[in-house]
Amino acid sequence: MTKKWQAERLSMLGSSIFAEVGHWKSKAREQGLDVIDLSIGSPDLPPSQRVRQVLSEAVLRDGAYQYPGSRGSAAFLEQAADWLAFRFGISVDPETEMLSLMGSQDGLGHLALALCNPGDIALVPDPGYPVYAAGLALAGVTPYHMPLLAENGYLPDLASIPAEVLAKTKFMLLNYPGNPVSAVADLSFFAAAVAFAKRHQ
Repeated sequence: MTKKWQAERLSMLGSSIFAEVGHWKSKAREQGLDVIDLSIGSPDLPPSQRVRQVLSEAVLRDGAYQYPGSRGSAAFLEQAADWLAFRFGISVDPETEMLSLMGSQDGLGHLALALCNPGDIALVPDPGYPVYAAGLALAGVTPYHMPLLAENGYLPDLASIPAEVLAKTKFMLLNYPGNPVSAVADLSFFAAAVAFAKRHQ
């Protein structure tokens, strides 16, 4: 019997939505359609001359080529905490309440591995960003899809989630302003969501 050299969990990932969109764009262009590309946040204009100048000066600094360590530099974390205070009026401890990541997808892709055991449940918006499903699949976590419907203002109906699901739920993902649905949630929704999460631990 030939060994299978691929984990079964890979079959749960599917293809990247961005790869699929790229294929659709190519097909549309082959048919002579003029495509306006709004995918994956890839800009069609370069950064400003000032930004490029600062970046070019930064690459010439001798100290710019050291790894920051797995936590990120203290200076970066402190600056990020200052920005949160400035932008959102919240106070966080950069030493104990912040974590630097290679990017949001890195954090989202590994979140379930850090919080859950196989068989746990995570509440995720539907539709949701593709990495939500991928991170759950790799961790063996079962997604419970919260439909984002127009009649609810594209907010999940938390009260409709069954008690047996909540008993096995470890975390909930909320993303506002939304992606891919560009809805927004106000402070009262988040206050209700936090209260809901605390009630169900």
